[in-house]
Amino acid sequence: MIPIFLSIGLGALTVFAQNSYADKICTVVSSNGTSDDSPAISSAFAKCASGGTVVFEEGVDYNVFTPISATNLTDVTIQMYGNLHLPQDIDATRKLVLSKSSNTYWFTLKGSGVHWEGAKSITSGWVNSYGQPWWDANPANGTGITGRPHLMSFDVEGGSIKRFRSRKPIAWNVKVEGSDIDISDSIIDAVSNSQAFPFNTDAFDVGAQNVRITNLEAFNGDDAVAINNGAHNVHVSDSTIGYQTHGLSIGSLGKDQSSFANVSNIHFDRISVAGGLYAARFKSWVGGQGLCSNVTWSNIKIHNVTFPVFINQQYVDQGSAGSAERPNNSSVVLKDFTFENFTGDINSFHPGDGSCATDPCWYDIGLPDLSQTEAMIIECNTNSSCSGFKSSNINIYPQKQQAPTVICMNAGAELNPELGFECANGTFAPTQ
Repeated sequence: MIPIFLSIGLGALTVFAQNSYADKICTVVSSNGTSDDSPAISSAFAKCASGGTVVFEEGVDYNVFTPISATNLTDVTIQMYGNLHLPQDIDATRKLVLSKSSNTYWFTLKGSGVHWEGAKSITSGWVNSYGQPWWDANPANGTGITGRPHLMSFDVEGGSIKRFRSRKPIAWNVKVEGSDIDISDSIIDAVSNSQAFPFNTDAFDVGAQNVRITNLEAFNGDDAVAINNGAHNVHVSDSTIGYQTHGLSIGSLGKDQSSFANVSNIHFDRISVAGGLYAARFKSWVGGQGLCSNVTWSNIKIHNVTFPVFINQQYVDQGSAGSAERPNNSSVVLKDFTFENFTGDINSFHPGDGSCATDPCWYDIGLPDLSQTEAMIIECNTNSSCSGFKSSNINIYPQKQQAPTVICMNAGAELNPELGFECANGTFAPTQ
């Protein structure tokens, strides 16, 4: 019997098939905390790489002290019913990561028909990364220490991630590549227990096609969902994000000035944002090039968010040397952006978050006269780099009981006749 999962994306019907009765079952035997279980995990993936089920037993703990790479998977189900524990030796982990010439992923999963299935019990199925000491080790005015591993790369054609649970990730959680992927019921807990900020704890970084993300709960210190170059037909819905989140983001795009970025058909719908720096966000680099088209944020409820809507075509990274000196000679073109049905309140009294490592703060650069009443900030690079922008039913109000305002640059009426307000700095006054 083969259950079929349907995903209706933007302009596409995606079908996910999962074989519940795999030919082989490989149960990972735990050392019960006495040693590194990575060899047993790697062996299970090797034995069940085709048509198999890799089982992490419920109520069992597994030490994953060395990275796992399984890149030849075909029709494999991963039953993540146990709890995984990454190493807590920061120096040894940094040494391993810094010895590599590219990003280190603690779990690298690649293939076709790969399905991650977490435990139904909320106490099981957790990946424990012990990120708090890493956050605490960040020096003053730093943006995260070097040598931090990424948690997982999921590069799959036709697969799913269900009930993925990450507790105190060191930094980036899941990079999603490939196509036809369904992600549901995930939890990301990157809430710091100290004043240290959990830098770069993105929940899902998506560069895949035909992706559906539903019922995500992400409380972190960076993007809840970041749409990266090459992403097309991505639908994110029915989720709650917050803490010090950087929101539902497109980008950053255009960092490589020699490459043409391309993103299209992205929809964020029915999302609650409880605290954070941003809710709806786009960022492309100064001097970047490319096209981002047909993007919608709809039915967004916010509370205590500093910048509810922030579109920026002049992004620079506070942690990258020389980024501020890039020539502003091109833009990632934005076409057909829609913002509709936003409700909630702007963080007027304690704006910003703990990611500020510069003076002025990176998120205030170029905005010297902020009043913390801004419902929307639209910063188009030129008068032709943004077209087809639309907004409607934007009901966002400052906590200080003043009229909401807007900052808008270069989104003129000729190319944006349904913008919904006058593109000028001042009181936000909807025109339709």
